[in-house]
Amino acid sequence: MDQQEKIKQHFKCLDRCVDVDDPVWKAWRAMKETDVKQLPVLKGKKIVGVVSDRDIVQISGFNGGQSMPVKDAMSMDPLVVCLEDSLLEVVQKMINQDQQYAIVVNEGRQVVGLFSWNQAIQFFISHINHQNQALTS
Repeated sequence: MDQQEKIKQHFKCLDRCVDVDDPVWKAWRAMKETDVKQLPVLKGKKIVGVVSDRDIVQISGFNGGQSMPVKDAMSMDPLVVCLEDSLLEVVQKMINQDQQYAIVVNEGRQVVGLFSWNQAIQFFISHINHQNQALTS
């Protein structure tokens, strides 16, 4: 495996974020429309958290939960990584910080996507299959 493999080759592009004051139903709809399970949460232009479909399901059990602001359902201090970060470094950070995903930002610190364990596992399975094919050829 190339030690310099970059995260920019493996993340899922994302063109939606939610604001801390948006109602959770709006985040849920955005997740369904973009086929993601998490969305970055912004306050102004600053990344302050991430909200998942599980967070929304959990808070929706409360009376009026669907209209509660996203800030009441989000997880704070998400892992934020840059496009040029190495895949191995990002996976190691995810392990060390017990994170299920990382928010990917560009040079201007704007959100461009998400990287999850799903993408990491897909990469490593592909890499193992490639290695096995090379050994049997």
